[in-house]
Amino acid sequence: MALSSIAYLGRRTATLLVTRLALAPSNIAVQSLSTMPMPQPPHRYLTSSLLDLSDLNAQIALDEEKRQAAFELSRELGSALAKRKAAAEIGEAGEGGDVDATLGALVARAFESGSDHDRRRNNLSWKVEDYLRHKAYSHFLATGNLLPPSAVPQAGDEEFLAGACIGLSQDLARYAVGRATVRDVASVRLARDLVSDIMDYLLEFDFRNGPLRRKYDGTKYALKSLETILYELSVTGATDGDAKAGEGADGVETKEDRMPKQDLDRILLRMQQYDERRENLIKLCRDGQKAAKQSIFALHRGDKEKAAKLLKACEDNVRDDLLPIVNEEPGLRHGSFANVLEEYVEARMFQTWLETGTVLKLSDFEPHIDMDAYFGGLCDLTGEVGRSAVTRGTARDTDGVRRCLETNMSILLSIQSLTRLPPGGGLHKKIEPLRRSVEKLERMMYEMSLTEAAGRAVATEAAEGAAVDT
Repeated sequence: MALSSIAYLGRRTATLLVTRLALAPSNIAVQSLSTMPMPQPPHRYLTSSLLDLSDLNAQIALDEEKRQAAFELSRELGSALAKRKAAAEIGEAGEGGDVDATLGALVARAFESGSDHDRRRNNLSWKVEDYLRHKAYSHFLATGNLLPPSAVPQAGDEEFLAGACIGLSQDLARYAVGRATVRDVASVRLARDLVSDIMDYLLEFDFRNGPLRRKYDGTKYALKSLETILYELSVTGATDGDAKAGEGADGVETKEDRMPKQDLDRILLRMQQYDERRENLIKLCRDGQKAAKQSIFALHRGDKEKAAKLLKACEDNVRDDLLPIVNEEPGLRHGSFANVLEEYVEARMFQTWLETGTVLKLSDFEPHIDMDAYFGGLCDLTGEVGRSAVTRGTARDTDGVRRCLETNMSILLSIQSLTRLPPGGGLHKKIEPLRRSVEKLERMMYEMSLTEAAGRAVATEAAEGAAVDT
């Protein structure tokens, strides 16, 4: 046969094959749809209902409403205060009128909203400090002296120091620039003397690294600015007559006249007592937190008797040593004391879970256990459950690992079902580690199923990482 004929037959055969293959997929697809199995539902680990957090959900919503109300009040107070300052700038410095009535009503509402600690938690203290700063500035313009704390008895000590002392110093530095522009050396000197007195007073405090410590630096800069202005005025020949440093326009004013010493000494004494209670609380908290941690270690070792004794020691420490201090100083509730409560909740939850397999509710704890401590302990419990799963997985206890997974999954889904998370306690930071813990326990269950299918004991990779700190 000629080569051209062979080539023709080859092309003809190829064409027929392509035609048949082009028609084949639709037929295969039709046949496969009738025989292909459908996906099965996901494997379910939960055999019981989720934790009932409905009461906490309502409490979180109520707290959020209070915070939003505080934010709205803060905005209204800021607006009214700005209007009052604007009126003063254009010469309406006297009290009275609709602006002052509105401002006074808003300030009264702010003081009625709770203690200075409550106002600070709701970010309302910042506006209260601004109000005290304005009131102290107005008092200086009228008298040349520092506003006495007794003029605003509802204000907290920190609010007064931050607003009427530290904030006023910065306002006086700005005031001095304006008076120096018209070469009013006497007014600049009055401002400098008062800021210097405030600086001397603040040096008696130990502000540590809190908000007041950072604001205190502004007083130093204000004093330096005032001294620089006085020096520059003196260089240009400006004088204030015979007035000397430490004297007012009439030449008789002293530091005792400018500073309400008795009122300020009472603030200093209260702040010193607060520091002493804080130091004592921190020391006592170490005992309670250590006992709670050691009780968890004892539970992992199976020493239930020792764990119970340690938990009792933690409870006694909180009730007898810590609560009296916190009740006297509510501002100390956050920090070391809150950490002890969270550790105690975690330990007691773990103890109950090992004994009964159930997770305690907030109502199962004493009244001093708040929502933040409960949620913190609840999330941390999942880390201990994960460690328990490793122990049970090593012993090839499949049912035990499944119970651990079910517990952590129930906690995760229950928290995720909340309409919003509590604003405090850093709970949002613990959700992702909790989710990873659940995934690792699921992986452990899968690897254990492989081991059972193979009929031999093989260490699981997931067991090494299932215990995650949350």
